[in-house]
Amino acid sequence: MNAVIQQIGLSRSGVKQNTAERFSKAAKQYQQHARVQQQAATRLFSLLKNDYDRLLDLGAGPLLHHEYLANCASNVLSIDLSHGMLSQGPTDTWRVCADMDNLPLQSGSVSGVFSNFAIQWSESPAQLFKELARVCKPNAHVVLSSVLNGSLKEIAQAWQTLDDRCHVNQFLTLQQLEQFANDAGFTIQQTQQVCLKDCFANAKEAFKSVKSIGANQLQSQSIQRSGLMGKKRYEKLLAGYPLEHNQAVVSYEVAIMELVKL
Repeated sequence: MNAVIQQIGLSRSGVKQNTAERFSKAAKQYQQHARVQQQAATRLFSLLKNDYDRLLDLGAGPLLHHEYLANCASNVLSIDLSHGMLSQGPTDTWRVCADMDNLPLQSGSVSGVFSNFAIQWSESPAQLFKELARVCKPNAHVVLSSVLNGSLKEIAQAWQTLDDRCHVNQFLTLQQLEQFANDAGFTIQQTQQVCLKDCFANAKEAFKSVKSIGANQLQSQSIQRSGLMGKKRYEKLLAGYPLEHNQAVVSYEVAIMELVKL
C-alpha cells in the first residue's frame, strides 16, 4: 500500500481547516447521531461489488463502514480531512489524513471508490472529480452519496423567524454533480435524488443533531451568523421550527451515484 501513497501537504484553506476542526470535535459523538448517513450508506452498499483489488473510502470519518468494505476488497484505504475522525476507527487499517481535492495517491492506483456524505465539503467539486478520475484505474467502479441543495430546510425555516440571512449551506444540485462526473471522464451508470429524514422529540434536539455530526459548518464566507444568541432569541428560534406529526424533522436531499471510469 505504501507504493500508492504520495506525500502531499494538507490544504491551508481556512474553510477546510475549520471543517477539519469541526469534524474532529464531533468525532466522538458522530456515530450515535449519523443515522441519515447510515441510511445513505445502506443504499450505497447495495451497489458495491465484492472483488475490488484496492478500494478507497473517501471521507471515511470514524471508519463506520470499514468492516463492510473490507469484505468487498482485498485492501481498503481510508482518507479523511479530519485526524480526529480517523483516530476513532480501528487501528489495524490504512488511514491517511488528506484533502479530497488533492489526493495523495498515485494515478491509476484504485479499482473502486466508496464515498458517503463527504464530497459536499469539497471546495472544488470539478477538481475533486478530476482527482477521482486520476487515481482510478480504467473501469474502476465508484459509488457515492452527497448532500444536495434543499437540505436542512427545516433549520433554514426556523432561522427565518429571526432574520433574512442564510444560515445553512447552499449545496450543489444533482445535475451539477452529474456534469462534473461527465467532464472528468466517468460514465454514469445511475443516479437518483432521495430525501432522507431524521426525527427528534423537539427542535433543540434537531439543532443538536446537526452540530453533533459537524454539519453546522458554513462553507461560504458570505454566509455568516451574526449577533449574540440571547435567551429570548434562542427561544424564538426553537419556536419557529416546523413540526411534522409533533416531531422535529431534519431532512437531507441526497444524491446517490454509481459511476465507472472510462
